[in-house]
Amino acid sequence: MERLSGLDASFLYGETPETPTHTAPLWIFDSVPEGKSPFQSFREHIKARLHLLPFFHRKLVLSPIQLDHPVWIDDDDIDLDYHVRRVALPKPGTDQQLRTLVSRLHMILLDRARPLWQFYVIEGLQGGRFAIYAKLHHAAVDGGAGMVIMETIFSASPEPAEVPPPPPKKKEAPPNLFELISTSYASFFRQQQQFFESWPEISKALANVGRRLAEDVEKRPDLPAAAPRTIFNTTVSNQRSLGTCTIPLGETKDIGKALDAKLNDVVMAICAGALRRYLQKRDSLPAESLITAVPVSLREPGNTDINNQVTTMLCRLATDGADPIERLRAIKASSKDSKARLSDIKDVMPRDISWFGAPIVMTALARMSGQANLPEAFPPIVNVLISNVPGPRKEKYCLGAKMLHVYPVSAIGHGLALNITLISYLDQLDFGLIACRAVVPDIDKLTAYIVEEFEELKRAVEQRRSKAEPRREKNQAKREQRTAVRA
Repeated sequence: MERLSGLDASFLYGETPETPTHTAPLWIFDSVPEGKSPFQSFREHIKARLHLLPFFHRKLVLSPIQLDHPVWIDDDDIDLDYHVRRVALPKPGTDQQLRTLVSRLHMILLDRARPLWQFYVIEGLQGGRFAIYAKLHHAAVDGGAGMVIMETIFSASPEPAEVPPPPPKKKEAPPNLFELISTSYASFFRQQQQFFESWPEISKALANVGRRLAEDVEKRPDLPAAAPRTIFNTTVSNQRSLGTCTIPLGETKDIGKALDAKLNDVVMAICAGALRRYLQKRDSLPAESLITAVPVSLREPGNTDINNQVTTMLCRLATDGADPIERLRAIKASSKDSKARLSDIKDVMPRDISWFGAPIVMTALARMSGQANLPEAFPPIVNVLISNVPGPRKEKYCLGAKMLHVYPVSAIGHGLALNITLISYLDQLDFGLIACRAVVPDIDKLTAYIVEEFEELKRAVEQRRSKAEPRREKNQAKREQRTAVRA
C-alpha cells in the first residue's frame, strides 16, 4: 500500500467528464514483419512485461470518508481485454483519420476501479504502418515517467530482449478501515515534522525571494504578473481536437546556437509565432504578450520512479512583436528570469501536502469551475501550456517494427483550452497539440503554423548570418592589414 502524494492526487481531484487528466503517447511504427498481427503480437508482448512496471498492477483505494489522498494497492487480476484493445482504421487509413480517432478516444475517462492505463493498437494506417495509443493517468505518470515506461516496453533493436518470468508474489490483502485511517494520521504528522526540519532552508529561500524583490523595485522588470484574456481561457467541453507535426531537432538546436539560446527558448519562440499568427487570423490577438506555463522537471538524473516530479514556471511569449529574432531574445530573457526565481524556492517547495477533507474540497472546486463558468469570471494567470519532454536519441522497436514518431497527447482543463507538448526522438521534435474542439476546431492550421514559424525563424537567422559575414571579412582584412604594417 502506497499513498499518493498531493501532486499525484491533484490530477484525480481535477478530473471531470469534461476534463480527463490522462496523458498519452501516440507511437507510430513501420510495418511489422510478414505474417505478424500487430494486435495479437503486442498483447503477448505487453503481457510478458507487466511485472517490470508496478504501475500496471496498481489500482486506487479511497480513504475513509475522503479524509486523505487515496492509496495504491496491488491488483493481480489484470483484465487484458480491457487494458489492451484493437482498433482498425477504415481505408485509406490516413494520418488525419488517425488523429480524429485518437481525439475521440482521448475524451473517454479511465475506469478508476481498475489500474489506470490502456493501450489501443491501431491498425490499417497507410503504408502498412500501425500505431499504439497508450492512455496513462497523470496521477501516476509525468513526462519523465512516461519515458521510463517507453524504455521498458520497447527495445533498442528489432529483436526484443528476453524477459525473465515474474517472481513469485504474495497476494496483498486490501487495507482495512483502521489501516487507512492510521496511515492518514501518520502522513499528517510526518509532514508537520518535515516542515519544522526544513526551517533553515525555508529561511534561506525567503531571504533569496526578499533580495530579488528588492532588486525588482530598483530595476522595475517586466514581470509576467497577469495574462491577457484569450479565446483559450474559457470553460471547455469534453470534445477534443488533435494536431501533430514534426520539425528537425538538429536545425532547431542550430538556431539556438546562433542566438545563444536554449533549445526550450527556441521551441517557445516557434510556438509563440504560431500562436500569434493563429490569433491574428481569428482577429483575437491581444495587444499584450501571451504567457505560458512551462513544466519543469524535479526528477534527479537516473530516477525511474513512476510518479509526478514536476513544477511549473511562467514565461512571456512576446507575441506582441512581429520580429522572430527579437521574440526569441525576449523569451530567452523572460525564461532566464523565471528560472532564477524558481531556483530560489525549488529546494523547499513541498512535494506532498495533505489536509483533512482534501479529496472532497478539491473535487468540488474542480466541478464548480466548469459548472459556474469560473474561467470567464476571473482573470487568467496563463494562456497556454508548452511542455518539452526529452526523449530517446536511439531507435526504438516494437515487434520488429521501427518507431517512426512519438506524438504526445496531453491534457487540458477549464481556463486552459490548449496544450502544446513535444517529445524529442532521434533527430526530430514531435509535437502534439490537444485542444477543446469548440475553441480550436481548426487545430491543423495552428499545427501548420508551427512548421512555418520554424522555417521563418531559420530564414531570419540565416539572413542575420549572411549580413554579418561581410562585416567579419572586412574586420579580418583590417586586422591583417594592421599586422602587416606593424611587421
